[in-house]
Amino acid sequence: MGVAYSLPQPVQGLGFLRRFPKSWRVTVTVLRNGGRDAKGNPRPTYEIEVPDCLIGARATADPVDHADVVDGKAVLYCGPGFTFLSTDRIRVPAGARMSGEWSVDGQPGEWPYGVELGLVRV
Repeated sequence: MGVAYSLPQPVQGLGFLRRFPKSWRVTVTVLRNGGRDAKGNPRPTYEIEVPDCLIGARATADPVDHADVVDGKAVLYCGPGFTFLSTDRIRVPAGARMSGEWSVDGQPGEWPYGVELGLVRV
C-alpha cells in the first residue's frame, strides 16, 4: 500500500505573492499592441493595469567597451489570472522599484501559482 501526496490547488488571485509584504508589490501597466485594421494601419496600443506584481533584478552587465550604458534585466512575478504575451511592454510606475519601461524577454513562464516574466530594459 502506497502513500498518496497531495499538493494544494492553485487559487485565482495572488498565488504565492501573498507571502510577500504588500509594500513590495506594485501595479504595472501592460502596453499591448492593438494590431492592424483591414487596411493595414496600426491600431492604438492598449494599456492594461495588472495589480499585485513583484519585480526584481535578474542580472546586469557592465559594458567592457567603456560605454555609459548598462544592460539591465529584470523578472516580474504575477499571480494567476492574467496572460502576458511575448510582444507586450511593461511600464513600472515612477517611484517603484525597477521603474521604467521594459520589454518582455522570451516566452512568459506560466506556472500553477502564477507567471514568471523575463524583462529587458527598453
